[in-house]
Amino acid sequence: MTERVALIGFGEAGRSIAAGLVEEAKVAVKAYDLRFAGPQGAALREAAAACGVTPCTDLREAADGATVMLSLVVGSAAVAAARSAAEVLKPGCVYVDMNSVSPGTKRKVGAAVAPSGADFVEAAVMARVPPYGHRVPLLLAGPKAQELAARLGTLGMAAEAVGDTVGQASLNKMLRSIMVKGIEALLLESLLCAKRWNIEERILDSIGETFPGLDWREVATYYLGRTAIHGARRVTEMAESADTVAELGLDPIMSKAVGQRIGWAHERLRDVSWPGGAPKSYIDVLAELDRKVRAAEMKASA
Repeated sequence: MTERVALIGFGEAGRSIAAGLVEEAKVAVKAYDLRFAGPQGAALREAAAACGVTPCTDLREAADGATVMLSLVVGSAAVAAARSAAEVLKPGCVYVDMNSVSPGTKRKVGAAVAPSGADFVEAAVMARVPPYGHRVPLLLAGPKAQELAARLGTLGMAAEAVGDTVGQASLNKMLRSIMVKGIEALLLESLLCAKRWNIEERILDSIGETFPGLDWREVATYYLGRTAIHGARRVTEMAESADTVAELGLDPIMSKAVGQRIGWAHERLRDVSWPGGAPKSYIDVLAELDRKVRAAEMKASA
């Protein structure tokens, strides 16, 4: 079978996966994104065309002839995207939800796709997509997961089927996210408080001694940078993690707290114009947060 791939969503992850499929797997890829018809549409369509992807402003056009449709939207739009796709999907196509959402949301996505007659497989993306591109590790679950894993494998994708029940893959992702984003929230809170007394470097040195093997300055730069640029979607993901914990019968105390701290920081960083488009170091992020917090304190005391 010659695979033809359609993407819903052409953000960071979608662009990276699409570029790899076109360049390495030599697969025909179409992409649909609501933003293609927006104010920045021309630039986004040019970016898609530059990596060999056919940009579509109509979802029906993107779905036409597709054997696999990958959904890579923000988590809060996963079900709505599936409902829209169901109107144009045809039997024989596999709809793959790759969004970071809870098992319960994945099941809602599957229910939305079902009337189309297309197959549904959930996917959990288990690492940051760049620099892996289309080779990013994926866990798949659903009745067609094993078959799809083999098909994606021929395209060079690192897909592993972990079960035939929808929710088995996303459970891994959601529980992992509590740990990963938890580290992010801990670094934010600890280092921002430490900066007040100019002891952030001492704190990082101490963490490095306790947990050797990692460059904790690099870790801090990575995670605080993700907060600054992608905080909104990380908050959404933590809300889904909290839902997952609740579905399992536990009070999601930590999941909610992690989302709150990341959201608090992103709210204060989202309008910053970083040189080059992103902060170069955790030092830049802490300085900006400290400035915003101190300004708010001065305003409140005036």
